[in-house]
Amino acid sequence: MIESGLSGSKAIASRVCGRQPACLELRAVSWSPSAHNKVLEPISVMINAGEFVAIVGPNGSGKTSLLRCLYRVNKPTSGEVFLDGENLWQLNPLQCAKRIATVLQDSPANFGLTVFEMVEVGLTPNANKWGRSDEDADLIEWALSMLDVGYLAERDFRSLSGGERQRVMIARALVQQPDILILDEPTNHLDIRHQLDVLALLSTLPCTVIVSLHDLALASAYADKVMVMHSGKLVAYASPSEVFTPARIKQVFDVDTVIDTHPITQKPRFSFYIND
Repeated sequence: MIESGLSGSKAIASRVCGRQPACLELRAVSWSPSAHNKVLEPISVMINAGEFVAIVGPNGSGKTSLLRCLYRVNKPTSGEVFLDGENLWQLNPLQCAKRIATVLQDSPANFGLTVFEMVEVGLTPNANKWGRSDEDADLIEWALSMLDVGYLAERDFRSLSGGERQRVMIARALVQQPDILILDEPTNHLDIRHQLDVLALLSTLPCTVIVSLHDLALASAYADKVMVMHSGKLVAYASPSEVFTPARIKQVFDVDTVIDTHPITQKPRFSFYIND
């Protein structure tokens, strides 16, 4: 599995994130794919540098659409996104690629690359004319090790399982050395152990992490703050203990909940049931 240093040393993690974490501010950001189909209502939030922010909500609540506004795919219909005070959409694509790395829900598998080569692609925004250095190779090896895919380095990326591909794509994003790392449901294809390992790793990185999740327990265990989305609206943004209440979970997910304290982690623990 992922080596024991995973959940501890930020000094080791700083080899991946070489710059400073960035803040991201949304000012009344909304998005509509057409004039008659508003997907996101105006959202205003400040994500501070170095925070781990989870976005939760039911299917179709706007999580992915919101993330796409943050990594320059969906241009906001109204409002603005600021990266360390600069308008995100006024930066050129290379500037953004140097500062923001993204891991999508599903990655195309039709690349004729080995796992090592796929992770090496993460070097592209910061590449120099002299090619890959020994330090770059060390960085790739480190990321492969931290995501428990080092043993797959020479495998064809197309031959991997969904969970293996997801871990490779996270390793590629780490090699990009971002100031902000955005992940859209990264735990979907992962087994239980790798879900915990990956989120523990992300929580140690000295960069800003924004991740959408379906598992409220994982969001509660690892996030500094949680954004709760419902029908394209932001209904709460605060610490996990503040946003996760039985009443709000009923409002957003239409399930009843008993919340107690996990005996080991001391984080909120959720038991869901339907009482129609």
